[in-house]
Parts: sequence; C-alpha cells; structure tokens
Amino acid sequence: MTMKKVLYILAIAVMAIACSKGSRINPGSAAVGGNNTYTSSPLGQYMMHIADDLVAGALNELETSLLLEKNTVNWNSRFSGMTIVKDDEEVDTWLLTYEGPFTIDGCTYETRFSIVAAREDIMEGQHGDWNVTVTGTRVEKEGYSCKFDNVGSLTYLTDGSRTGWNQIYGKLSMDVIKDKARIDTGLMVFNGAPSTAQFVRGL
Repeated sequence: MTMKKVLYILAIAVMAIACSKGSRINPGSAAVGGNNTYTSSPLGQYMMHIADDLVAGALNELETSLLLEKNTVNWNSRFSGMTIVKDDEEVDTWLLTYEGPFTIDGCTYETRFSIVAAREDIMEGQHGDWNVTVTGTRVEKEGYSCKFDNVGSLTYLTDGSRTGWNQIYGKLSMDVIKDKARIDTGLMVFNGAPSTAQFVRGL
C-alpha cells in the first residue's frame, strides 16, 4: 500500500468507522475503552507490516543464518543480500542491515533498515525471544516516503510458539513524508498479542 493510498483511504475509513463502529461490537467481549486498534487506520496497518513483514521477517532470517552459520542472506529470500554481523562486545547480539527493493502489501519499493537484535534466551531449533531496535526508511513514488524507528526497544516473544512470535512489547513510530516535508506521524504501541496493538496518528 503506497503512502498516497494510505492518506486517501484514511479519510474514507474515518467516515466508515464513525457510521459502523457500534454495529461491530461483539456482546460477548464488549468493554469500555481499549478500542483504538491499528486495524481501523490504513497508516496503522502499514506500520503493522513494518513490525511483522519487515522486523519479524528479518528475525526469521537471522535465526536461519545462525542455523546455517552464514553472515549474509544468500539463499532464496525477500531479504537477499541482508548482512548479519555478530557484535563482539555484546552477548548474543547481531546487527542486521539491508538496502534494496522490499515488498509490503504487494508494493515493492527501495527500503533500507538496520536492526540490532539481542537474543533473550535459546529455544529449541534456534527459535527464541529477541529484543530489537530498528531504524529505516522507505522511498515510494510521487515524492512519498517514510521513516520508522522504535521508541525504546521492541521485544518479540515466542510464548511457547514454535514458529513466529505471538507477543510483542514496545513502541514503533513512523513519519510520513511528502516532497521532504513531514505530513503525518504514527505511533504503534504493543503490549502483548499483536492483534491488540494500539495506534495513534497525527502526533
């Protein structure tokens, strides 16, 4: 999803949510508050792609690289060319860097990022918990781009899952840029299950 499409859909989505919010409440799980989730915002959904496709995807490739004892992703992967360097001064910590085309929601644009990933523990088959910091940029067409990074750090926990991570804690921020001027900002707050992430825009 391009930045232009995000902003265009946002106006439509706000009107749709205002008209239909009450009809979507599940009586069995109704609660007061806590409904400001990322799913109601195209920008929030875009940020979830960063947390999921990009960060979690890079962690998957990191775990594969440790298994294969490789320091570059040179196998068939969306992250082909990503370098992985062990930090000699920190225990179980690696630096991941990538620059090249990357696909998000079916759209491929030049993306660059750096991730510092520290392994919290060791699970069966190399799969484990990670504490990460991430910073990156993505350049799209018609002058649109974005910058993203974490606020503090992000923690990805397996919580018993043999694949993927079903618990995320921390904050992710994003600036949306048009012709070098910031036009929007988003903050994603993770406090457990990814589906319950809270999203705030326009900060």
